[in-house]
Amino acid sequence: MPPNYPNQGQNQGQNPAQGQSPNQGQNQAQYPNQYPHQYPNSSPSQIPVNHELTPNEFAKHSMPKFGKIFAIILFTTAGVILLSFGIVYLMKYLNEKTAKTPETTAESTKLSSINLQPAIDQWLSTQVNKKNNSILVYDLKNQEIIGRNNDFTQNNSQGVENLFLVYLANLLFKQETWKKEDLIKVGEESFTKETCLTRIIQENHAGCKEAIISELGADQLKQFLKDQSYENTNLTAHLSNTSDLLSLAKRFYNHPDFSNDVWEDLKLKLDPKANVIASANPLLSGFQKLKPYGIFGATPETSSNYSYINNLYFIETAEEDPARRRTIVLIYLTTDTDVASIIDLAKAIEKSLI
Repeated sequence: MPPNYPNQGQNQGQNPAQGQSPNQGQNQAQYPNQYPHQYPNSSPSQIPVNHELTPNEFAKHSMPKFGKIFAIILFTTAGVILLSFGIVYLMKYLNEKTAKTPETTAESTKLSSINLQPAIDQWLSTQVNKKNNSILVYDLKNQEIIGRNNDFTQNNSQGVENLFLVYLANLLFKQETWKKEDLIKVGEESFTKETCLTRIIQENHAGCKEAIISELGADQLKQFLKDQSYENTNLTAHLSNTSDLLSLAKRFYNHPDFSNDVWEDLKLKLDPKANVIASANPLLSGFQKLKPYGIFGATPETSSNYSYINNLYFIETAEEDPARRRTIVLIYLTTDTDVASIIDLAKAIEKSLI
């Protein structure tokens, strides 16, 4: 039998709370949540939370949901792609801007429009047959037609059609299919291909023209005209129209198929001062203040009349500031006309341009 302590019986007869220390019951009443097993009716919010989580539970609660992860990856990828495109575009823009020469920049600046139509109409009113005159005037600076008449009709194109041969030959030089120094037989003589092309430009040399056409071959010539959409041009029949010739002139001027050095060399050969037959062209005598360079062909009937005369000229204005300078393309194909009328047309055009 266990020993009987002095207070044991007294304690057993007391209320359970009385068996506690004097402050214990009071503490339980004040802090019931410290003893949840003694307060079964306490709400869950009052039950203390155990902040000690296992590693698996911690990882589960810390891991973002799949939707969040997908959104992060998606937006990051999109951002990288957009940034890459932005860098590529910026580099392309800077390269193009750097590559532009002052002349290119000047050419891209438009000037006030010029309308030559009233001057052309006034000149046409003095002509017996307006339909005999196919005229197209184009401002290369502003890239717009500034005068025209009967410009879709096929006409005799002898002389000016030589430029189709010159362009194709220079294209073959660039591709190294042809070589400038290669010899070509012309009658009893031999010339280099480059010499023959120069004589075609400056003399309308019939022998060189036939030799070049023979060397090119009819099929290659037709394919070239087809590829460049010169649908109204037939070199065998000596026919073309101002629309095809304008397209060719713009292609020479912009020269996408050969270098600027080649174009500058061609300009020298097209200069009337270097052209053997240019002095016989009455159109040029009507220009006093403009600088023309180009090509023409004609068959005179008498000293004052032509059965046909064809002109394709680049005409530069004389402003000192290159940014204000224009280059005009004049294409003029006509039959049964006289010298005075041709000179008057040139004067009317120059007066309007100046």
